[in-house]
Amino acid sequence: MRVTRGQGALTVIASTAAVIAAVGWAAPASATPAGLETVTQSAAESSADKSALASCPVGKVVTGGGGFLPAGSSAAGRVGLDRLEPLANGTGFIATMREAGPVNFAGDWGLQALAQCATAPAGYQVVAATGAAGTEYVTASCGTKKVIGMGGRVNSGLGDVVLDQVVPSFDLTSVTVRAVAVQGTSPAGWSATAIAVCATAPAGLERIVVTGTGASEPSDSTLKSCPAGKGLYSAGADINAGNGQVLLSAVNITGGTTVRVGAHEDADGFAGSWSLNGYGICGS
Repeated sequence: MRVTRGQGALTVIASTAAVIAAVGWAAPASATPAGLETVTQSAAESSADKSALASCPVGKVVTGGGGFLPAGSSAAGRVGLDRLEPLANGTGFIATMREAGPVNFAGDWGLQALAQCATAPAGYQVVAATGAAGTEYVTASCGTKKVIGMGGRVNSGLGDVVLDQVVPSFDLTSVTVRAVAVQGTSPAGWSATAIAVCATAPAGLERIVVTGTGASEPSDSTLKSCPAGKGLYSAGADINAGNGQVLLSAVNITGGTTVRVGAHEDADGFAGSWSLNGYGICGS
């Protein structure tokens, strides 16, 4: 079972301006839709659970974002994302990662958060829905509007429950989140929140998907780019058949147009066959 450390002292790092990523996969970019840019923020390496907040410039709103371990981190398979959240007031995107799984990890590790920011589209709105305690699947709907961004959050999971899925619907009207208990835990009192960033049918809106191949491997990563002339509003991921023993380690956007996601089996491995899908929402 996971050995919990520092639950009352979650480290939060916030950005106040656009920052060029120095570690891992992130890169700043400008692209369509109007005003689209990537803002990044790093949390310093430590052994504590941590959050990082990437804030949008004044005059722009968040459309999506992500979070990921720096490339090559020794914490891969020992920590997992439990929060990928476009803030309700539109000012930024926060990512949280916690130690998770059956074996305690004593080393230091870092976290990178990123926000996709743009000029506010018509009808811009952030909608959230929280499920009943212990409910794995939760859906947030945009009603008559369209989804341009997605996110999810585990509430009171404290590393015993992690995000397994943040996925936009095929018709871009809703976002579904799944949260799962990790191996060797029996958590109580936790819940999951799904978050949809909505707008009134922006131009060129398109859902892109990359589907992983099922296998029993220690890790997996996938990537998918928007069609030429379009930029990426947001990104999401889905671990299939991980059964709480595969941890989401990366939801990332590179070049303003490409989704890249990653996941790792936990510390003692997983004999089952699992796969990883990546999702993006593009626009022009």
